[in-house]
Amino acid sequence: MAKVILKAVSISKSFDKPILSKVNLKIKQGETHVVMGKSGEGKSTLLKILAGLTASDSGEVIFEGEELDNPEEVLVAGHEELAYVAQNFNLLHNRTVLENLKDALLAFKDDFAAQQINQLLQLMRLEEVKSHKIELLSGGEKQRLAIARALATQPAVLLLDEPFTQLDFPTRQILLDAIKEVKNELDTSVMLVSHNLYEAFYLADIIHILKNGDIIKSDKPKAIYENPEFISVANILGEVNLIPKSTFGKGQSKLLGIWSENILIVADNESKYRLNLKLTEKLFIGNYYRYQFQLSKDQLLIVKSIQSEYKVGESYNVVFPESHLFELKEDRF
Repeated sequence: MAKVILKAVSISKSFDKPILSKVNLKIKQGETHVVMGKSGEGKSTLLKILAGLTASDSGEVIFEGEELDNPEEVLVAGHEELAYVAQNFNLLHNRTVLENLKDALLAFKDDFAAQQINQLLQLMRLEEVKSHKIELLSGGEKQRLAIARALATQPAVLLLDEPFTQLDFPTRQILLDAIKEVKNELDTSVMLVSHNLYEAFYLADIIHILKNGDIIKSDKPKAIYENPEFISVANILGEVNLIPKSTFGKGQSKLLGIWSENILIVADNESKYRLNLKLTEKLFIGNYYRYQFQLSKDQLLIVKSIQSEYKVGESYNVVFPESHLFELKEDRF
């Protein structure tokens, strides 16, 4: 069983207001963790505290069984085994890709440095631009180089602050694949901040949802998708439909949730969870159609479907497969 390599114990932090409040989490060797949440929830602050770059007000960060030094009490903040990559890349300008990597390995023997550089150029898909200066690189190439520099000294944990921001899809996919390959090849633990469900599900072993300074939900991607538990978690993960259970029968006070892609438009009159609804809007979104139905006077229902034949103004049977319905709670946070 993989050992716990990095642990946050009751981490709290305030600036003008409380940002983090008694956050706890554990990262095992070789795992990838993704932190999600709305802007301003403290995701980047948590990452910097875990990297040993920002001091917490209380609590501990434990790396391999030992508490990290307070960043405010050491000459140089950070830890050599905890590599943090910020959104601004922190690269050496007017230098080539190769020079940037050599700079990160100055303290190491030439043969080790050469081996590391060759491996990282390959892993990060930078071989073709190794002689290019930083100013000539694309945003995706700069991001991959920043990660390569962080990995040069073989850290135990790689901490990435929104590494896919402002990247187009093909470039983002290259970086996603590179990070996954790094994890497999180097057995490096990874923790990253993301707002994007595709990125999180593509990479994560564990997803953490951060809200009001605390992690309110941690689970494997499939488990958190099938049972987000709280309304706020569901809203962060994707386009969810909230339906009072009373919609399907009397005396039911529970709230049901279902993802828009799991609702069916079919000629099914037998399902326990079925409604006949009027279609009010139809949008083509590329690989699916986004249909909008009038669920009630004040509420719309969104359905994603690859079927194209449904027409605005017509009424259709909308079926909610019971296996895809989940109960949701009002937030207690």
